[in-house]
Amino acid sequence: MIFIFITMSIGCNGNNPIIPGIDPNPIVNPDNSTVSKIEVTTSSSTINVNQSQQLVVRGYNSDDEWVIIDKSKIKLWDWSVIGQCYDCVVDFVNLSPQSGSLTTTFTSGVTGTFYVVAYYQENAGDEYITDYTEIQSS
Repeated sequence: MIFIFITMSIGCNGNNPIIPGIDPNPIVNPDNSTVSKIEVTTSSSTINVNQSQQLVVRGYNSDDEWVIIDKSKIKLWDWSVIGQCYDCVVDFVNLSPQSGSLTTTFTSGVTGTFYVVAYYQENAGDEYITDYTEIQSS
């Protein structure tokens, strides 16, 4: 029974386990449900080469209360690298999905310091609300 649960949690390809206990949205919204900032988090800021890491975005209001955000308003997940040529590593880095999701999975086939950023836009024409986190791949 435990083996079946572990197999289902890991999935068919075994590369993208779901982090237990992470719910990107609260169950209910506070009275002030307007998103004023987002936060990108991960369970670990370090990974090994060819290891995947799941990232999660959460929204907060001006009172720093956790609010429900619409995944369709995550317009882009993106990444950058420091200390290395972007064009030299782009073929070895994967970020999926790249929009429309409160979670994304980052994988790097090379060592380096990477920044993964989420872009949230409440309404068309609004400024993007962004946040990023650093991941070390070794």
